[in-house]
Amino acid sequence: MDEALFKIDGQSFSGVGVEALKRSFRIPDGPNAGEMLSGDYERDIVGTYYDYDLTLTAEQLPDSEYNALYEILSAPVNSHTVVMPYGLSSLTFEAMIEIGTDELIPMDDGTWWGNLNVSIRAKKPQRLAGEGTV
Repeated sequence: MDEALFKIDGQSFSGVGVEALKRSFRIPDGPNAGEMLSGDYERDIVGTYYDYDLTLTAEQLPDSEYNALYEILSAPVNSHTVVMPYGLSSLTFEAMIEIGTDELIPMDDGTWWGNLNVSIRAKKPQRLAGEGTV
C-alpha cells in the first residue's frame, strides 16, 4: 500500500493525519429471512459490507486543501470511490457518505478547522453470500 492511508475519488491528502480509523462490517438479511414454523430462524444473507469511521486532523494541511477535502466529503453525490486499508493491503469500493462533522479549533496564531469525523458506508457488499474472502 502506498503512503496514503486512504484515498477518495482518486485523491489523497498528504497533510491529513488519521487520528482514529475504525472498520466495521454488516451482514444484513434479505426479504426471505425469518422464523420458520419449526421455530428455527432462517437467514437470507445478502453479503458482507465493510464500513469505516475516520477521524482526521489537518494541522499540516493548508486551509485551501482542507476546504477541498471537506467539499469532496460533503458533496451531494450518490457515491465516491474510496481506497481504505484492509488487512495488509487495501480495499477499493464505492461508498456513501451520509454524515460528517468537524470543529473550529482556536489557536494562538488564529483558528483552523479540524477533528474531521466522517462515516463511510459501502454501497454494495464487498463479499456476497457463499463467496470466500475479499
